[in-house]
Amino acid sequence: MKTKPWSLIILALLHILAPVGNLVLNALRSGRTLGQQWTYWFEVLPKPLLLIYLVIPVLAGIFIYVCKRWSYWAYLGCLLIVLASNVYSYMTNMNLSTLLLLILVVVVDLLVVAYFVVPSVQKVYFDPRTRWWEAAPRYHFNHMGMVNGEKAFVKSISQGGLLLSSAPAMSENEDVTVSWDFQGQHVEVKGKVVYKLQHGEIPQYGVRFEHGGDSDRQIKELIARLHNEGLIVTERLPGPEDGFGVWLKKLVTRGEGLFPKMRA
Repeated sequence: MKTKPWSLIILALLHILAPVGNLVLNALRSGRTLGQQWTYWFEVLPKPLLLIYLVIPVLAGIFIYVCKRWSYWAYLGCLLIVLASNVYSYMTNMNLSTLLLLILVVVVDLLVVAYFVVPSVQKVYFDPRTRWWEAAPRYHFNHMGMVNGEKAFVKSISQGGLLLSSAPAMSENEDVTVSWDFQGQHVEVKGKVVYKLQHGEIPQYGVRFEHGGDSDRQIKELIARLHNEGLIVTERLPGPEDGFGVWLKKLVTRGEGLFPKMRA
């Protein structure tokens, strides 16, 4: 996945636009104009309820879009607030209309919670490695270096880390020191192995930099040189196949795209 999953973008937009939808639906149901409904909200509704109508859905959409562990729980908290407000509305005004609204909210909340506990969706929020759209641009390097004093081949590099192959055996979360000489400059940077890929007999290791001293500046200078030479890894950039139209077509014709599908 080279871009943020369209399913999450659409869900976020629907939540952010929910106050407008609430305004229109309430105006139609009450026979008021949009202006009259807006005035009614501000003059008649309790301020906490007005806050839930106007602000909570927008916050919920933002939390969906942010795609972080904390925003996952914050979003579920928003759902709980909306549910509680509808239970309160029903308890203070027990009629068929508020009952049906409460049932609708409960059903929608259950469906949304079921969606967000799907492993592929949850992983986007809980595992930063799956959020490829946040990754800094990666550049081909293809240069021999050293890792912990042993020879290793640096395949590609970004401001945040690099990909090693033909390296000594390492394990995830291992601290490493990677160094190389390039165009008359010696670079040494500390890092941590964050993942291991096994392609055939040669494993590859992803290393996240833990900059110290001049290493951050040296990597920035190297990235600038590689960028000027046009060595960016284009396969990692969003392309036509990542557009909304392609996603929508796959969703309608093949039922794909409702859940995030990660790819390297």
